[in-house]
Amino acid sequence: MQALVYDQASNTLKLEEDYPKPTPAPDEALIRVHRAGICATDIEITRGYVPGYSGVLGHEFVGSVVACSSSPQLVGQRVVGEINCNDGGFSCADAVYQRNHAPGRSVLGIISRDGCMAQWLALPARNLLPVPDSLSDDLAVFCDGRLGLPIAQVLALKAPGRVTHFGRHADKMALVTGTAAQVVVNEATAAEHAGAFHLVVEASGSASSIRTALALTRAMGTLVLKTTVSLHDPAMPGWSELANDIVVNEKTLVGSRCGLMDVALSMMQQHQELRQLLAAMTHKQLPLSQGVEAMALAQTKGVLKVQLVVHDATAGVMGFFAKWTFREPILMWTFYWTTAGLTLPFAVRALIESSREPEVKNPPTVKEMIQAIKAQHTEQQQ
Repeated sequence: MQALVYDQASNTLKLEEDYPKPTPAPDEALIRVHRAGICATDIEITRGYVPGYSGVLGHEFVGSVVACSSSPQLVGQRVVGEINCNDGGFSCADAVYQRNHAPGRSVLGIISRDGCMAQWLALPARNLLPVPDSLSDDLAVFCDGRLGLPIAQVLALKAPGRVTHFGRHADKMALVTGTAAQVVVNEATAAEHAGAFHLVVEASGSASSIRTALALTRAMGTLVLKTTVSLHDPAMPGWSELANDIVVNEKTLVGSRCGLMDVALSMMQQHQELRQLLAAMTHKQLPLSQGVEAMALAQTKGVLKVQLVVHDATAGVMGFFAKWTFREPILMWTFYWTTAGLTLPFAVRALIESSREPEVKNPPTVKEMIQAIKAQHTEQQQ
């Protein structure tokens, strides 16, 4: 099969024409890939982000199930998939930990599992979510960048008129609707908005931007980090600088990775604003045969999203270029914007919901929050 393969040892990225087609395990499905998205993680892997990487890139996809012995009802369905694979059958009471952090897990296109920039892939059946017919392929795969825009739009939908969107490009921020304000970041931004926000979501992918994000976070506020960052950013702040601010001002730092894909699909169905934004963010669609060129294009300044068209769901291989269908353009974004945090983890979603209330002059202390959690647990036990 065709596959876009990166090998760190030789530092080569190439399209292979006869890469082995995956053989699914008994609990896995064989998936025919329709589209694959290129994201910053794929680019960083080619820069050394995953030491020793060798295999097929890609973790954003939409495709159709062609075989699945453990869940035959999935055959023929269009699906997207969770990337974390609990290969060892790890089990615990925390469903999110089990899903995202199972010991010994493989991760699609990142750790010990070939990715989706190929004609076929294999994933556990439990990782797959059927895609509604109303959503087309290029919106189901998914800052005034790739993460920041959809996050800002979802937060604006959750807390209308209360979200301030910071970014470096006014034209890109203008794609998001319903925010209270849009601020173009400059050297004075941190000072002008110091301590102004109880909840800040940092999604720029720049190691140096955490400095500004922390400055914007009020004392005892929460900063959510939505992206991994380059290990080679010359402007990266020192840990002591960050730690001193976090400790002295009692700020909470939250890492946020993979969200809930079923919630993401539901929100896309419900909100036209999301569908319009994600469609506007797609810069270029190229065939898998031009995968190397697509990776280079995705690294070009100003380019938001590049998609690889592998199989067309309705017209056969590369049929997209012969026949446009509404279903094909949307679905590609689902994984991306789920990971982007459009469905933020439970704790952060709780903060968003609390932001609907009138302004809190004195947010609860850690002790008060612990007491509230204990009281809620006792009530549930009764």
